[in-house]
Amino acid sequence: MSSLITGQVYSGFQVMNQEYIREIDSSVYTMEHQQSGARLLYVQNQDDNKVFSVTFRTPPEDSTGVFHILEHSVLCGSDKYPVKEPFVELLKGSMKTFLNAFTFGDKTMYPVASRNEQDFANLMEVYLDSVFQPNIYSQREIFEQEGWHYELPHSGDELIYKGVVYNEMKGSYSSPVTVLIDRIKKSLYPDTVYRHSSGGDPEAIPALTYEQFLEAHSRYYHPSNSYFYLYGDLNIEARLQLIHEEYLSRYTRKDIDTGIALQQPTGITELTAEYPILETESAADKTYVSLNYVIGTSLDRELNLAFAILKSMLMDSNAAPLKQALLESGLGKDVVSFYSDSMVQPMLGIALTHSNPSAKDTFVNLVRTTLSRLAADGLDEKLVLAAVNSKEFELREADFTQYPKGLTYNMEVMKAWLYDGLPSTYLEYEAALASIREQSANRYFERLIETYLLNSDHCSVVVLKPSQTLAADKEAATRSGLAEYKASLIPEQLDQLVLNTQKLLARQNHPDAAADLQKLPKLSLQDIDRSAPPGVPTREYMLDGIRVLHHEAAAGTIAYIKLYWDTRVLAAEQIPYLELLARVLGQLETAAYSIEELTSEIGITTGGIRFQNEVFGAGKAAEGSYQPKFSARIKVMQGNIGGSLKLLHELLYNSNLNNLTKLQEIVRREASGMEAMLNQKGNEIAASRVLSYFSDRGMYEEQLGGVAYYRFIKELARQIDQQADQLADTLKGICGALFNTQNLTVSVTGTLDSYTEFTAHLSQLDLRNRQVKFMPLLTVEDQAVNEGFMSASQVQYVVKGYDFTKLGFAYSGKLQVLKRILSLTYLWNAVRVKGGAYGGNLVLRRDGVLLFTSYRDPNLQETLEIYDRAYLFAGEFAADDEEMTKAIIGTLAMVDQPLSPGAQGRQADRHYFEQISGEDLQQERNEILAATSGDIRQYAGLLQAVAEQNYFSVVGNESKLKSARALFGSLEELVK
Repeated sequence: MSSLITGQVYSGFQVMNQEYIREIDSSVYTMEHQQSGARLLYVQNQDDNKVFSVTFRTPPEDSTGVFHILEHSVLCGSDKYPVKEPFVELLKGSMKTFLNAFTFGDKTMYPVASRNEQDFANLMEVYLDSVFQPNIYSQREIFEQEGWHYELPHSGDELIYKGVVYNEMKGSYSSPVTVLIDRIKKSLYPDTVYRHSSGGDPEAIPALTYEQFLEAHSRYYHPSNSYFYLYGDLNIEARLQLIHEEYLSRYTRKDIDTGIALQQPTGITELTAEYPILETESAADKTYVSLNYVIGTSLDRELNLAFAILKSMLMDSNAAPLKQALLESGLGKDVVSFYSDSMVQPMLGIALTHSNPSAKDTFVNLVRTTLSRLAADGLDEKLVLAAVNSKEFELREADFTQYPKGLTYNMEVMKAWLYDGLPSTYLEYEAALASIREQSANRYFERLIETYLLNSDHCSVVVLKPSQTLAADKEAATRSGLAEYKASLIPEQLDQLVLNTQKLLARQNHPDAAADLQKLPKLSLQDIDRSAPPGVPTREYMLDGIRVLHHEAAAGTIAYIKLYWDTRVLAAEQIPYLELLARVLGQLETAAYSIEELTSEIGITTGGIRFQNEVFGAGKAAEGSYQPKFSARIKVMQGNIGGSLKLLHELLYNSNLNNLTKLQEIVRREASGMEAMLNQKGNEIAASRVLSYFSDRGMYEEQLGGVAYYRFIKELARQIDQQADQLADTLKGICGALFNTQNLTVSVTGTLDSYTEFTAHLSQLDLRNRQVKFMPLLTVEDQAVNEGFMSASQVQYVVKGYDFTKLGFAYSGKLQVLKRILSLTYLWNAVRVKGGAYGGNLVLRRDGVLLFTSYRDPNLQETLEIYDRAYLFAGEFAADDEEMTKAIIGTLAMVDQPLSPGAQGRQADRHYFEQISGEDLQQERNEILAATSGDIRQYAGLLQAVAEQNYFSVVGNESKLKSARALFGSLEELVK
């Protein structure tokens, strides 16, 4: 790595400042492009997962979603790369570890990441050309496809709106959570940019004109309004040279007013709004009530860190004092909270869910009186210590799961940099954390409560009520408005709409010219490692009669411990209770601890203890078609492993399952949470339901998280007052049968020192050891039930599939290449581009599962027909060697995604249970590398056979499903 010198100019970039940031072990260089005014931050370290992004400050002036539509549109072809979808072409053939774009409330970010140096350079160049030289100025159809347009195939057809962002936001605004957050911002920031929906309100999107769209790009996508970011072990001088010579050298500084004004205090404001439910759905217990506060500015690092900790203290566990008071009040079935510091004035929200409008005043008063009591009496010292320790563990672990570490740091940087603060503000945390620790014993958090909450002059109360007519009224108003507009047009204007529709369809159907595709930078197979990544090693031991796995990983001083109990020791009728048990453990007092003491002890001793159900595929020697497990996961620092195991023993054997009041509260909260999840994750619900028709594993999982579990928990909540005793006995019986050494496997991920410490303290677990009897696995009848689940959503989630191994086909790595090709070529074009859905995908697993899925889809029957025709696409597939190389590389990119140490351990556990060896992974890789277009054509029969089984399920709009009633075996309301 080269060192840059402060004050020197490199390819037009002057180094303004350099500092070492210990928290992330990186040298951080702040630069400015002298000619164009572009800002650049380089975070230099040894991480080979390199990140690049360019961000623009884009404060919206309305809710038409112009910046969201731009985010989609600039990635649809550019001057240097004039193909229709360079973004998709990159997805097809890049070794990317991240490739996407984000629209925030005040900025738009275009990030890429890759571990391959050449690939990283390729991704950078395509993204730079996309944002600065997009084809949107010459091809209006891009705006129409990605944003919105009038769709009129024939003059006699009904006129409709169509567009990817339009349908994405129709789906988003079908969720009460989206509507609630939107209204909270309107209430807190009535005079600033945050009152607008940057993603776009479906009712406002059609007001956006093509000319306004172009003007927004011309104004905001200028280097003087840009923030470049580079991260990792890379050739910085070569990257700066590319940015300067190819792009920024064409620009001169420009004065662009994108400043974001502060909202002046509003006092206490109130706002009431509605969200849609079904006409037949009860409106009782469906109201959301939230109390919201503006907290300082994002430039105050310590204040924002302190408030994240305070929010955790007050609301993040059921022992948290404010949450506990609200739950015990019975005003609602659950309480949620959030703290958002990704805007110039952060906000804190506390919301009561599944309540009623009459609860508003009591809720607000209860929050205030509880906060007053806590401020006056003082917060529990252990509660404070636990919350601070938990936040420190989270910061030091830096496990960001779905995002590369460098990208998460990029988002953190923007919390200050976008508002003219120091870019390093949020990369550093130790000084702020030390200050918080030092002051916490001197009423620090109590003063925060008094200053920013009790004495707030900038807060709001939002009441979000369910409406049984809102969805139908909006749909009717849209159709009526479109009909009136169509009626106002003369024949020539109608003909023009038909012509516009045909022009857009022609663009979508017309393949890219081979010469244009050749312009895209690409990798070759020589750039790819032909050997499967080794993963972390697994060593198996028997300690005190317990099977223990050690995955040696570079996790520093953190250990990741998982315990897996085989749930075949339980009877079939006990299975749904396992998901409830995962919610109960850790939420009840134990013999040694009150719930407050327990929560504090977990926070002080560990980085968290989590219980969950997991189902693995059948291994080569497994009995049955799947392996069900109940797991406990511990994250812990070295030195505390023994204490964490002792705590786990206390949770497993000494939780007070006789606390009937708390059990009742948990059941009601679980039912309301499951109801909210159904409304937000229609694609997952539909997929789970289809799997339950033909897959033993899918049917088991449906008992723990799908419609079947919802029905179970809903009925249990309805009768819980009379059945609490019986529930307690059932849970005690499950614990007695389940938590045993005979059906247990323990996994430890970490260094050898961590494993040695674990073995020295294993006795702290003190698990029972008794003979067990394994019950037969639950099995499915295998029938196409084909249910439709009606909701107040304005879009659909359409899923269809089957088990190809039941049809005589075997798994091969080549199927993963088929998945990649179908997802990014056939389904992308048919379901998303032409169909207007936000997404379409193929799910494919080793155990034979193949599912076609769509997301926020305006269509239903048309999408099912697209799935049914997939075999024709495969049968006629004729890619050249270059296209197949792209597909192979893109497939391997998904296989080779970098994992954090904790994720490496979880992957190693799955491979152990499913008996997937290094040889198996290498064979799969060899099959991927050997895939040809002929192999894809040969899979046409598999796709046709799967489609002909006709197993599907749909979650979506009530009227849309009713109009297709003949397709379904049954129709029912998703939520009753």
